[in-house]
Amino acid sequence: MKMREIAVGDAVVGLTLAYDLTGITPGKQKGAVLRRGHVLSESDLTILRDIGKSSIKILELDPDEVHEDEGAESLARMLAGDGIVVNLPGEAWADLVATRTGLLRVDADRLRRLNLMDDLIIATRHDSSPVQAGGTVGRAKVRGLTVRQAVLDDARVIAENSSRIMEVLPYRPVRAGAIITGREIYEGRKRDGFEPLLRRRVEEYGGTLVYMRIVRDEVTELSEAITTALAQDLDMLFVTGGGSPDDCTSESIARSADEVVFHGVPVAPGAMTVLAYAHGVPIVSVPAGLLARPRGFMDLLLPRLLAGLRPTKEEAADYGHGGLCLQCDVCVFPDCAFGK
Repeated sequence: MKMREIAVGDAVVGLTLAYDLTGITPGKQKGAVLRRGHVLSESDLTILRDIGKSSIKILELDPDEVHEDEGAESLARMLAGDGIVVNLPGEAWADLVATRTGLLRVDADRLRRLNLMDDLIIATRHDSSPVQAGGTVGRAKVRGLTVRQAVLDDARVIAENSSRIMEVLPYRPVRAGAIITGREIYEGRKRDGFEPLLRRRVEEYGGTLVYMRIVRDEVTELSEAITTALAQDLDMLFVTGGGSPDDCTSESIARSADEVVFHGVPVAPGAMTVLAYAHGVPIVSVPAGLLARPRGFMDLLLPRLLAGLRPTKEEAADYGHGGLCLQCDVCVFPDCAFGK
């Protein structure tokens, strides 16, 4: 790349900018005040001086160089998988934007390899974050005003190795069921708080709670209720109750399931959660503590299940790092560190 600087003055009038020029208003905004391709006029001289520019650079690219705008766009398109499009907001950034509501997946290992390349810069949201259609899930750019095509070629080998580094998995419109346990609820001594909570949670992700039954917390009765519920053509089943020694939920689930993936996770709240499967249908225990707290482990697990993933015990163990909810006075989940 050949680059020459020209002092801001009459000599720059009529020249075409080769890159965006950024202005900052402290505490208010940061953005491009003059964009690439703009033909400078006399009225622009004041703008240039106001943003601290005493000169501008004129670029002449070598044949093997790519301009920073095209480089950022090319890099972002390597990353973007299903459910993601690339937008160009300016200032040499390329935004990766979700085209559908779902679960963001990011291959953090390959992302790190790309960011270790000196000329590339990529920032994303956390893997397994619930995202909304239209939300920005990542940004990409190159470090300089240009980048060598060979660098982009090397990046492509990493980014497009087997699958794209980023994608948004859509949520399945599940038919869910809930079995509410507790003699006090069964006998009408206490009003159930689980059914409306679970209904809201499922509907947040486009599903429907289509089956509900209240039973006493006895192993035989609860095991029969689980078997009956699984015969209702459900995609997911919730069973309320903890995993403490005097609670029958975990034992009843174990009797009815083909596989218990885990019983207990290093997350608070929600430590005694059980995840099991029967005929491919996930069965999730919901500890009573969720009634007293706005969020818990179920909010980390549910989006993964609704996106069609099958969590493992090893993945559950990884939640220990970041699995402590601070129980803030105002809950902003999922825009916080819980579960990250």
